[in-house]
Order: sequence, then structure tokens, then C-alpha cells
Amino acid sequence: MRRGSLHLNALRAFEAAARHLSFSRAADELHVTHSAISHQVRRLEKILALELFNRTNRGVTLTAAGQTLQPVLADSFDRIGTTLEGLVEPITAETLKVTTTPTFAAKWLIPRLGGWYARENSMAVHLHPALGYLELDGRLADVGLRCGVPPWPGVEAELISPIHLTPLCSRELAERIGLDARPEQLLEHMLIHADIEGHEVGEEWRLWLTGAGAGVPGEMPGLSFQEPNLAFQAAIDGVGIAMGYLELATQDIRDGRLVRLSEIAVRHPFSYYLVYRKDRLSDSALLAFCDWIGGLATQG
Repeated sequence: MRRGSLHLNALRAFEAAARHLSFSRAADELHVTHSAISHQVRRLEKILALELFNRTNRGVTLTAAGQTLQPVLADSFDRIGTTLEGLVEPITAETLKVTTTPTFAAKWLIPRLGGWYARENSMAVHLHPALGYLELDGRLADVGLRCGVPPWPGVEAELISPIHLTPLCSRELAERIGLDARPEQLLEHMLIHADIEGHEVGEEWRLWLTGAGAGVPGEMPGLSFQEPNLAFQAAIDGVGIAMGYLELATQDIRDGRLVRLSEIAVRHPFSYYLVYRKDRLSDSALLAFCDWIGGLATQG
């Protein structure tokens, strides 16, 4: 099997579960949920086209394939850990430095941080919101949550959340427009853009209109931001219709601050990813945070 086909999280989940013969104890060790361990083990079994565990009502035991794989992984992880300990300086600061975009911080990460701090011995998080990419060398940032399309040089990337586009506005404006309006009718109102720097203004509206099967005008006037959170706020304040990121607008929609004007959601070419340097995974705090974020992604 090629190195590029190896899935580190799945291998680590299997090794811990095999060593303990318990998915629950493996979850406790890796600071993730039982379902996250089960998901990763199933993923590895699917890749290998092999059953690694015998599952019964009384628990789990290793199959012949599992018995062959477990000691190899255990030895490999021990040797990797020993080697990295001699190469990498541990995180000695009192905080774990996390970088992400301001919108993802406000709409996705911060509402979930209570779960991180509820964990035993969790390190304090210093959040560094930035639109640009910071180096994950431990000076400004230890780990990041990036929006884009991997690969990025020097870092590993694990999918956290896709992005789906859908038009959003305030409840008052939605009542005036009507929830049965055709996509073309939305163009008669003030459009709010949150396009990423370096991309043409109105690109996300064009993506959605194309996905909705509607005509796309040559020009897309309106109010333009490079930060989705500002576009959300302008829509909440009744300025116009924002082309919103559905995964980040969930709470605003649930609380009635924003209203969906269409059930059509179009997949954005970008997604959000957890990014880290593989050579820093010997730091226990960094590893625990990555596992926690990975568990959230598995839960959806």
C-alpha cells in the first residue's frame, strides 16, 4: 500500500482499540468519542477490505488480520514517538495557539470551545483569527483551521466541514420578498458578497445561481466584504441578501436572526480543514486538540 493511502487517525484508533480490546477505553485514551473510534476502525477495515475485530455482545476480539497488524503498529508508534521526542521541542507555553478565520472562529469554533475546556487537563487556547495563513511553527500558531483546497506545503490537512452556499436575509426582508421567490427575483434586491480575497466579486452568487439552474447576469453589483461574518451581520441588519455559508449560519437560522430564502444549497469548491505539522504531533496538548477537533468533525 502506498504511503499516501495510509490514514494515520484510523491506524491510531485501531491500535488503541486493539491494545485495550475496548473501543471505549481507546476513546478515553485518545480523547475522542466511542463513535469516532468505531468510525475510524470501520474506515480502516473498508480500506483494507478486511475485518480486524470480531464484534460480539460481550465485546471485541482481534481477528487473525488484527493480531498481525496490532504489534506492528504498536512498535511503529513507539519508535516514531521516541524519535520525535528527540527532535522536537515540546510546547512549553501555557497556551495552545490556534489560528483560523474570524468567521469560523465566531460561528463554529468558539461555540464548541466549552467542550474542550470541560475535558480534564485541557490546555488553555489562545485564538488568533486571521484571513491569511500563519506558519504553524509554534511561534504565532501551533495548529490551524483553514478554508481552501489542500494540499498546503509542509502541513497535513483533515476535512472538518464542507461549505454550502444559500441566500440568507433578515426575517423582515424575507417577509417582503417571500419565501417562494424564484432565484432570478433575488437579483432585484441588494446583494451582499463575502467572496474570498483574490476571487472575483460575486463569484459565490454565480456559483449558487448556476447550481440553482438560474440565469447568471454579467455584472453582480452590491455590497462586498472579504469576511463572511460581516456579510452575515449586514444581512441580519436588513441591508440585503447575503450569499451565506450554511454550515456557519446554523445558529443564526435556528435563532431567527437569518432566514433561508431557498432550500437549494450549492457545494462550495472550498472546505474547512484542520491543519498541523506532522513533526509536532509528539506534543500531547497539540495531539489532544487535533483529536478533539477530529471528533467534532466526525459528529458533524
